Amino acid sequence: MEDLFDQVARGSPMQQLNLKGTDTPEYTILCVQAPTPAQRVTLLQHRLQTSTESSAGQNASLLLKACISTQLSPDDVEEMVENLVLIAQQHGNWPQFIRWVCAIIHYYCTDDFTLSLFSEFGVPKVAVEALRRYPNDRKTVLAACTLLAHFNLYDMGDGITQLANVLQVHCTDATIVRVATRALAEFTSYFKDIPDRFLQESQEFIDAKGVAALEGVLHEHISDEEITTYTARIMANITSSGASNMVDADSPAMMYLADALARYQQSEMLCVHVLRVFSNLPRSQFIDWDCVSSLFGNTKSELVVLECIHFLCSVAINVKEMKTRIYSTGCVPRVLEMMRTYQSNAAIQEEVCSLLSYLSFDSETITASITESGGLLLVLNAMRKFSGNEDLLMSACAALSGLTFNNQTGQQVIVDNGGVALILDAMRHGKKARLQENGCLAIGTMCWNSDLKADVVRLGGVHVIMKALEEHYTSSGLVKNACRALAQVAFNCERYRDEMSAKGVIPLIIRGMEQHPNYDRAQMHGCVALSYLSWTNEDNAAQITANHGYKVVVDAMRNHPNNHEVQEHACRALANISNVSLYDSAAALEQIIAAMRRHESVSEVQEEACRAIVTLSLVSPTNKDRLYQLNGADAVIAAMKRFPHIQLVQQEACNALAHLAYEHADLNRAVTRLGGVSLLLTAMRTHKSSPKVQLNACGGLSALAFDNTVAQQQIFELGGVQCVIHAMDNFERLRMLELGCSVLGTLAWNTEIKERVAVDAIPEILKAMRTHSNNALLQKSTCRAISQFAFNSENNRQLLADAGAIPLIVNAMRMHLSTEKLIVHALKALTYLCWENAQVAETIINEHVEEVLQRIVEHYEQTHRVFNEAVHLSKILFRKTTGSPSPSLRIVSPPLVSPMPIQQTPGPRYDNPAPPSPPQQDDPKEHFYSAPPDGPTEDQYRERGQQHQQQQQRQQQQNPRDFSNADEYRGPRGGRGGGGGGRGRGAMRRRGGGPPPPRCERGGRRGGDGSLDNGSGSLVSGRGGRGGVNGGVVEYHDEAMQEALEARFGPRPGGRGRGSGGGGGGGSSSAHHRDAADLWDDPDPETFHGNRQLGQMNWQQAEMTSAMQGDAGPNDALEPPTHGRPDTLWQRGRGGRGRGQHYRGSGGGGGGGRGRGVPANR
Repeated sequence: MEDLFDQVARGSPMQQLNLKGTDTPEYTILCVQAPTPAQRVTLLQHRLQTSTESSAGQNASLLLKACISTQLSPDDVEEMVENLVLIAQQHGNWPQFIRWVCAIIHYYCTDDFTLSLFSEFGVPKVAVEALRRYPNDRKTVLAACTLLAHFNLYDMGDGITQLANVLQVHCTDATIVRVATRALAEFTSYFKDIPDRFLQESQEFIDAKGVAALEGVLHEHISDEEITTYTARIMANITSSGASNMVDADSPAMMYLADALARYQQSEMLCVHVLRVFSNLPRSQFIDWDCVSSLFGNTKSELVVLECIHFLCSVAINVKEMKTRIYSTGCVPRVLEMMRTYQSNAAIQEEVCSLLSYLSFDSETITASITESGGLLLVLNAMRKFSGNEDLLMSACAALSGLTFNNQTGQQVIVDNGGVALILDAMRHGKKARLQENGCLAIGTMCWNSDLKADVVRLGGVHVIMKALEEHYTSSGLVKNACRALAQVAFNCERYRDEMSAKGVIPLIIRGMEQHPNYDRAQMHGCVALSYLSWTNEDNAAQITANHGYKVVVDAMRNHPNNHEVQEHACRALANISNVSLYDSAAALEQIIAAMRRHESVSEVQEEACRAIVTLSLVSPTNKDRLYQLNGADAVIAAMKRFPHIQLVQQEACNALAHLAYEHADLNRAVTRLGGVSLLLTAMRTHKSSPKVQLNACGGLSALAFDNTVAQQQIFELGGVQCVIHAMDNFERLRMLELGCSVLGTLAWNTEIKERVAVDAIPEILKAMRTHSNNALLQKSTCRAISQFAFNSENNRQLLADAGAIPLIVNAMRMHLSTEKLIVHALKALTYLCWENAQVAETIINEHVEEVLQRIVEHYEQTHRVFNEAVHLSKILFRKTTGSPSPSLRIVSPPLVSPMPIQQTPGPRYDNPAPPSPPQQDDPKEHFYSAPPDGPTEDQYRERGQQHQQQQQRQQQQNPRDFSNADEYRGPRGGRGGGGGGRGRGAMRRRGGGPPPPRCERGGRRGGDGSLDNGSGSLVSGRGGRGGVNGGVVEYHDEAMQEALEARFGPRPGGRGRGSGGGGGGGSSSAHHRDAADLWDDPDPETFHGNRQLGQMNWQQAEMTSAMQGDAGPNDALEPPTHGRPDTLWQRGRGGRGRGQHYRGSGGGGGGGRGRGVPANR
């Protein structure tokens, strides 16, 4: 009977068995008792109900032989098995009976239906329990393992654990090992109907120390091909499951499998399983590449070919440094040969496409080799042949993306063979998100080629991508690749951008980014797409803001602070969007500055962050305040220091410094303190051939020099003048010349360096003026610079006149009459040039300036600012040359009353010394360079002013009669002398004794209620006027003059009211933000701060030692006669703007400068 048991246990169900020699005396007696096999089966089942342990085993063995000898019906078999299971469960401690029961049931495990019934009866549990109870009973283990192997699809408790234990206990028993490994190979396999069990069973095997057991099996039975094959299959299953701690890549098991691959290259299944293990553990040191190459090159099996390609693909994915090994071993030509050989095998075509996609990625050599060998055509053919196979199309799209990336030859193959159409057709008919994802990947790569991009757009590719993004936006990979493709379509093509935005692509991108906030690649490519779509396109930028895209971009920076690519492209997107709320822009600034600090070593982040700072600084002055609080200037300076030789960083950082320093005193000082001037000049010297660096650096110098004597001095001392001139000479771009002139002109505000700057600057300015006479903006900048150099410098005036500045200025006025700012600066330049110089005035007149002035007066009759400047220049010119105004200038000869404030019109010529330069004008609308006082010193000055007023009141109370006499009272040091209401700040400003008054108080001081006793008892009031430059005697009401002016010329455009007391200009003027187009242009008259140290001017320090002669000109018919004594000598006084002059006379009034009520001949 034992021979029969072995045949059944080792054989298959219902197989033909050799019963010869299996008869026993007990079976002979049974045949007598029950003549037919059916009767014997029934009899034995009845005996089992009453059997003992010893008889149960014998009866079960007889039952097995009786079953083999007869043909039982299925119902009889089911009934018998059910009864046997019940008895076995009741008597699990009868090992002999259990092993015969397992053999009987195994004999009838013929089909799935039968197995399902047996499983319901509890057959697997019987087998598992037998393995647990009797692990050392060889025959019981053999029968239980054989039976258990049938139930791989059914619940079997801890059957895998028990089988692993069997391998450990019976490692040397080939029969048991063969049966157990076969069972384990089935149990650990993947079945698509029960996918969840794949990982669970593999993990159970690993936890039961099954890998160690397999190592022992391989060690003992490596020469047994069948056992080795089963073992390789188990290893392939568990390494494919993804179970944790599955197998060490360098474990002894891998060594044995590598040996097995070399031994059994003719065994198809063994090679397949070993290659699959190698695919799952491609970094194993035991992989023999020569063996694999040999196998791949010689095999004729499609299965082995498929697994070889799969192995190569795994290596290319996971061990990128081994791609060169794949190439060097000659596998690439063999792969393409297999693709041609097995054109009808979809699995091989798919695997080859996948391999090609990974081999070509980031390897130009392999890509070129595949392209030359016709790999692209093979991929396209596979797509045509298997147009309905989405898995193949998925791999093919990935291959096309890799093979066309940075490969113009491959791109041309796609153009010539309709590759774009194949990709789009696959996306249109495909349903899987992964196919859409790889299709977008391929399209995004194709769009690097302009011809392929045109094909994408022409064939409706944008719509296909948008549809994929709309339907599969929950797929993070698709969002990433769709955004990438859309970005490439939009890149550098305004027409495509407009079409895409019109179709609604922007909301789709934003929704995709919102759906995957934690996936950095989706966020990065989303930011890239938004940045390209918004590039120079305000409508698209507005769409992004309206769909909350700005917040999404800021959130991307916040969620991925350590990803420098996200930070870079997010900054680029923010740099393109200016229509943003203050709340959002404040949040963006925080992230931008944080990114600059966190990624200080990444030049791209620094570059794009500087661009974003420029944009946000233009959104609102509040953003500049926030940048100051965040120490934004420090971050920009740090970027310039870290990347001195990277042009793009220097270019954008220079621009950022220019915008930070422009019209923001705190940031201006911060940049200066941090060495901004030196860095800007270093950038100009380092990148001499970069026009953008030169341009932006000049902008930065211009912004820093404005109202900043420290920066002005640094620019001069560090050779900035030469750098600017070099830039102007080598880059004759108009904007470069404009900014260069702006820098040089701004340096002229500094009295200590202006004449030294002029020597080099004036020839360059005039050269630009001559070369580009047709450009109004450049002419404006040059005229502005000339006016600044000419002001308060006789040497510069002479230098300008000798260099031929006058004809150029007049020509600019003549050619660009309608450019208001140019005309204003040109008029000022001529005014300063001819000041106290009849020869220069004659030169100006010889240039036919009278005709030009007449045209200006006519053109700007309603523009008060230009009108006044023209009339002012006319008076100066023709009085210097003829003693009277021009007889042909309609407005001036003879006017009812002077059409401009008297203090702007110089008096007649005298033989005695006179101030060498024109005084500054009070009204910032009429003079561009008025300067409000420094804020930090206003309180101190206000206290001094209050003390001065209190002192005046006490003295007036003590001696009211004498108080009105200017000859007896000259005011305290620093006072304005008398009540001329002028802008004089006395010696305190000149000598640093006290600060100027705040803007809010200047109205009263310019034209406040400065009443004076004129000496004859009548009180003369200067209400509401602007006051004299140095204070003076007012002998009639300003209202009379204003009424006369308005009667003659009409109401003054934009003029301020003349109410009593506070007068015009008293309130502080609120700054308004300037657009980017106006940067480094003329400052706004209402916000211009000028050079706050201009109080220390040479002309203000001039000593007047000779007496003035009272001589009314023909144009002064309506002006009151003088009341001073002609023989009175000028004396040093403290009134007026600078060191004004007092004179003795009945007119009183301490201020020596010309007040608004002072006659012109005074």
